[in-house]
Amino acid sequence: MCELIVLHPFSEGNGRSIRLFFDMIVTFNGYKYVDYKSTLNTDEYISASIDCMETNCDKMKNIIENGLKKVIQ
Repeated sequence: MCELIVLHPFSEGNGRSIRLFFDMIVTFNGYKYVDYKSTLNTDEYISASIDCMETNCDKMKNIIENGLKKVIQ
């Protein structure tokens, strides 16, 4: 996701469009949509996005790992 944030050409709508695209990737691979709820009401997601621009993906990795759930069939 950090690579997508860095590559995305627009600042407005960047987070929404990347989260949607990333959710499409994870659902294709058998996961539910990533649950970002706990991070969107705070500055945690924004802070993680800023860190991505500085090549530090640790915060974003934690957000994704905490919000990722495998689909049980």
